[in-house]
Amino acid sequence: MTVDLSIACWHRDLSHALQTGEVELEGIDTTVLSEYPPKRHRRFFERGDYDVAEVSLASYLSARKDRERYPFTAIPVFPAKRFPHSFFYKRTDTDIQKPADLEGKKVGIQSWQTTRDVWMRGIAREYYDLDLTKVHWYQRKENDVPLSIPDRYDIQPLPEKPESVDDPDTITEVFFDGELDAVIEPAGRLFWDVVESDVAELFFDDPLTEERDYFRETGIHPVLHVIALREEIVEEHPWVAVNLFDGFCEARDVCLDGLKSPARNTAITWNHLHLREQREVLGPDAWEYGLTDRNRREVSKFIEYADNQGLIPRPYDVDELFVDCSVARD
Repeated sequence: MTVDLSIACWHRDLSHALQTGEVELEGIDTTVLSEYPPKRHRRFFERGDYDVAEVSLASYLSARKDRERYPFTAIPVFPAKRFPHSFFYKRTDTDIQKPADLEGKKVGIQSWQTTRDVWMRGIAREYYDLDLTKVHWYQRKENDVPLSIPDRYDIQPLPEKPESVDDPDTITEVFFDGELDAVIEPAGRLFWDVVESDVAELFFDDPLTEERDYFRETGIHPVLHVIALREEIVEEHPWVAVNLFDGFCEARDVCLDGLKSPARNTAITWNHLHLREQREVLGPDAWEYGLTDRNRREVSKFIEYADNQGLIPRPYDVDELFVDCSVARD
């Protein structure tokens, strides 16, 4: 028996072998689409345009409160992990020296539900003593899944800017015009504008050290995305979830094996040295899939932050969020 599935993800190296067809899924005929993340998330949650999709972890958790409207589950595949410290910026004409200084300031975010923003706010609160309720938050776009955010948080649209999923640069314009004191920009588009500017700078003087120290203290490599799928698929064909899991694991292995070659074709001259350093800091299991101790710790911490920030109605248990694909790891 063969099942036809549409899979929407991003053109990232960890899933590239699935997109090219180098990795085939047993018993599954796939149509793999590459879609810009915000649009992909909206199309999946609002219209159910895909059978399987790489989605924001925050949006997926928020959707769990209404299973009738959002009949989705997930497999424990985490194709995007990234630390948020190096995507945090501030203007040079402010008195901001540390995250706690943001109290009373205007801070731009993509949305309250953007996963990397949730991580950075949670880390700023837990490790840098920032009271999130004393910050004026300005979001560029609406949340993928509607939220009832607690009144204790001051969240407004960007000043005089319409909501725009397709134009992430709107937050850059407002920031450089001086209408925001700081910005968390998860897509990284702002990075080069900031480092080449006299009016803005990286929030942390040495974000790489901040991120390394955070990992060494917590053992957390922040999860950003997860692979979600329609619950009806799992109900009708339970084996599909396991085969999907296997396929994403195989695609990941193809990617990681290819990265081992110092002669790999890439525009990053010291790619092999950076990879060695990453392995030394994060360990050999940085991209493991499944509900391992490491991934449980990372997802659990995110659940804690999401609960504190009003994205979910209660702190979920990790196991209730994912299909059991343990057989796929034997």
